[in-house]
Amino acid sequence: MPKRRVIAVGGYAALTLLCAAAAAWTVFTGIARLNLLGNAVEVRLAECHREDGARNTTHTACSGPSQNTTNARTIKVRYNGHQGETIRAAQKPWGSYEAVDTGFVSWGIAVLMPVLPLGAAVAAGAFAVREFRRARQPAQ
Repeated sequence: MPKRRVIAVGGYAALTLLCAAAAAWTVFTGIARLNLLGNAVEVRLAECHREDGARNTTHTACSGPSQNTTNARTIKVRYNGHQGETIRAAQKPWGSYEAVDTGFVSWGIAVLMPVLPLGAAVAAGAFAVREFRRARQPAQ
């Protein structure tokens, strides 16, 4: 197997895994945003402030106690709201919270967003298989 082919197979395989992970992230975020698992909690926003993000951007972060009587803890969520407002937030698998939004546009985004990284994963996987098969063919 030529070294260039091995590097190409490894690169395409790594790209396939990264795209599959991005697709999984968008699926789980969409499930949380739409509250499809039904685990949303009511949060009364006690404080909202602007936070600096990556690449010189800012976003609004709000926090407040959950209205759940069994486990009343402070929940931090990215949400463009104001103090005193009560919202629903669902926990994502990695522990952070997402504000629940079940509108038509949110459904469209949740359904269509995983398509791009999933398509990229399929394409990169096809390239990896093609390069692997080419590398295994005898030199002519």
